[in-house]
Amino acid sequence: MSRHDLQLMDSKESLINDVIDTFDFQRVYIAMTAVDWQWQTTEGNGHAVPSIARLKAMARHLLREAINNKVVGSGGFEARYYAKDKDQDEYFQLRFTLAESTSCYD
Repeated sequence: MSRHDLQLMDSKESLINDVIDTFDFQRVYIAMTAVDWQWQTTEGNGHAVPSIARLKAMARHLLREAINNKVVGSGGFEARYYAKDKDQDEYFQLRFTLAESTSCYD
């Protein structure tokens, strides 16, 4: 990998770190606990509400995946990557959704 490629990855990783540092994972954990939203696990009965550390790891994974796929989601998270264009800098977006509906089924 070239030095330029490494610098680009470092800048993206810095943006991802900013998202992880500012996202309210405690709030997500509280919501998931309240509705008993469990993820598959290798411990116990095979399902559990994920820890904050696991929520952060999943979010980081999805944000990195979004670099190539633009939008990815799993376990209630949705990660988006917006590439730099002439009018704005690149950025990432992370959201957690409990419920959603649409009337469009394209």
